[in-house]
Amino acid sequence: MKKPIIGVTSHNIFDPRMYAQRITYPQAIELNGGICVLLPCLPTLDNVAEIVSHLDGVMMPGGADIEPSIYNEERKEYCGASSATDNDYEIAVYNEAKKQGKPVLAICRGMQLVNAVEGGTLYQDIPIEHGKEINHSMLPDGVENHHDVKLSADCRLAKILGTEFTINTSHHQAVKDVAPGFEIVGTAPDGIPEAMENEDGSVICVQWHPERMQDREDMRNLIKDFIERCKK
Repeated sequence: MKKPIIGVTSHNIFDPRMYAQRITYPQAIELNGGICVLLPCLPTLDNVAEIVSHLDGVMMPGGADIEPSIYNEERKEYCGASSATDNDYEIAVYNEAKKQGKPVLAICRGMQLVNAVEGGTLYQDIPIEHGKEINHSMLPDGVENHHDVKLSADCRLAKILGTEFTINTSHHQAVKDVAPGFEIVGTAPDGIPEAMENEDGSVICVQWHPERMQDREDMRNLIKDFIERCKK
């Protein structure tokens, strides 16, 4: 059977000399039976529809903060850097994937971007706007932080992962008001949304990084499920 081709955007914000992405995304896709194609977030959107037409699915990756104007809020001083070019390109890729009926797996920033584009809002900084009960950010020196998450028993993700488990975490923004057409199906102990799905299950969003936990069978199964959906 032909392996599905998965598009993953590459960002320009972290180094203006190049488009970059973590190696864990293509590694996880290749490990679980897919083919990864990195998409540079170009200033022009002219070719997005054609590019997406050659893909079987889209993985929306982690990255920089989401520009608050996308969800109709003013930028606060504690909101981090954002790239208009990266935002515009990823929004175009996401909208085109939905239009063409291609499955989407949104991870970390990807979940936040999907929620903002679909009409939801974000916490611009969790500790300031929500609280410090749990540290959702990465620990010093790039060490990953972890916490528990609980999923709704009847959601699609729970059928893959179970309802309670531990996840990695490295973000300071998060979903606040969920977008119309989506349901929050997973939360951290402090109430921060950790997973959401749309009504037909074509868009699955997680706040953690399953691609960095491919030593775990459950997280491999999450990527495999996405790739299987892309085959169809």
